Amino acid sequence: MDTLLHKAISGDCHLLFDGGMGTMLQAAGLAAGELPELLCLTNPEHIEAIHRAYVEAGSDVITTNTFGANRLKLDGRATVDEVYAAAVSCARAAGAHLVAADIGPLGALLRPLGTLSFDEAYDAFAEQARAASDAGADLFIIETMTDVLEVKAAVLACRENTGLPIFVTMTFEADGRTFLGTSPEVAAVTLDALGVDALGINCSQGPHELRALAQRMLAVTEKPLIVQANAGLPHVERDCTVFDIGPEEYAAAVRGMVDDGVGILGGCCGTDPRHIALIADVLRGRTPRKREVPQAFTVTSAQALISLPTESRAIAVIGERINPTGKKELTRQLQAGQFDEAFRLADEQLQAGARILDVNVGASLVDETVLLPDLVQRLVSRVDVPLSLDSSNAQAIARALPYCPGSFLVNSISGEAGRMELLGPVCRDFGAPFILLPLQGTKLPVRASERIAIVEKLLEQADSLGIPRRLVMVDILALSVSSKPEGALQCLEMVRWCRSQGLATTLGLSNVSFGLPARDLLNATF
Repeated sequence: MDTLLHKAISGDCHLLFDGGMGTMLQAAGLAAGELPELLCLTNPEHIEAIHRAYVEAGSDVITTNTFGANRLKLDGRATVDEVYAAAVSCARAAGAHLVAADIGPLGALLRPLGTLSFDEAYDAFAEQARAASDAGADLFIIETMTDVLEVKAAVLACRENTGLPIFVTMTFEADGRTFLGTSPEVAAVTLDALGVDALGINCSQGPHELRALAQRMLAVTEKPLIVQANAGLPHVERDCTVFDIGPEEYAAAVRGMVDDGVGILGGCCGTDPRHIALIADVLRGRTPRKREVPQAFTVTSAQALISLPTESRAIAVIGERINPTGKKELTRQLQAGQFDEAFRLADEQLQAGARILDVNVGASLVDETVLLPDLVQRLVSRVDVPLSLDSSNAQAIARALPYCPGSFLVNSISGEAGRMELLGPVCRDFGAPFILLPLQGTKLPVRASERIAIVEKLLEQADSLGIPRRLVMVDILALSVSSKPEGALQCLEMVRWCRSQGLATTLGLSNVSFGLPARDLLNATF
């Protein structure tokens, strides 16, 4: 990896991207409806000249003219390989120190909101990733995204088909959320869990508005933050699109972002080499401000963030009633491929205060690998909260994760032989936090020391697979005091140990009172 790029990802130096490409081309007479990406093939000299102007202004990174260079948008007018080869060549010829392969949205919504499947999106992005890598790009900038599920497809495609660093930027509306309702905090936490190298915001608004959104991201992630704002909001004058924020005002706003801790800067629509040159002046002689963000175990949906800070006593209730065990009607409907009872249970639990919904379809005569993904898709379109994918069938969980916009919880990984090796990498790649069970075989140890030994082995396995501890939660597994009187105290010892390790915990609390009178009183005391 290039030294400058490595230092920027490590947070040890600033990195300066270029500015707008589309608006520069429009100013030069790009016809309405014309694909700007094809100019890399038909008029490479013009693209190269724009790149060179940014290089001379001080840009460390030149972004390829490939924002829409996917199979859906090119529609046979050129191949993805041809466009990326020409685009990277233009950037290199202009003297770029680093070339970022630009990947934008595919232009079609993914299921369940649209008709495009996750696999179809992945394949389209993978084609772009391979083309960019073969052409000699240094990194990816996946930009102007609004759907975290589409981002996942793009990130996985880039990671699994190349070894290049991945930067991702989302775009937010005036209300501070993406078109699909994702807040800056949810975006940052989800992208962090996904393991991207840098994350942030681009387009849609000016630098003043994006500074406020960037501050919200800085509060929840330690990853390098990238901000590329528009030169204000556009308006039309004499049939021309005009942006009102000039280079001086833009650079002043950027100075504030740098003071906040933003490490990677650039421009988007309406910015030009004059804006970039003044940003270069702002960054000269400065290094990114070191930031420390309180550690927390987090679970997200596309619209909600559940955060359990390590040093707090915050609690989030997981509703576990979407489970066919002991529920004849739910079992009957699941066997028939029907979900009305599951929807009713979901609504009931949300009204009772559940912030995460556990989803289990493990009934007899049910194919979980088909039914779990199906129910997850339907629930995602109905509820805003994160889900917990609950199955002993690892393949069912793996097939459901591509329909999870956000960092959904996986329940669970036990000490069963091969379970961590099978599920751990899938959770890591999808940025899915998961629950560890201190359980080997069918016997649940009573003593905390025995449970801790199992968890420590599982954590060692997770470490060897490159799974960060922030994705791990431990289930304490309460035993009934009617059968094991010492069980409750051993649970408390287990909780203390987990807290000392910075591990979040979960607990089926009411199990402690099974078979006893006055269960509510015992549960509340426990």
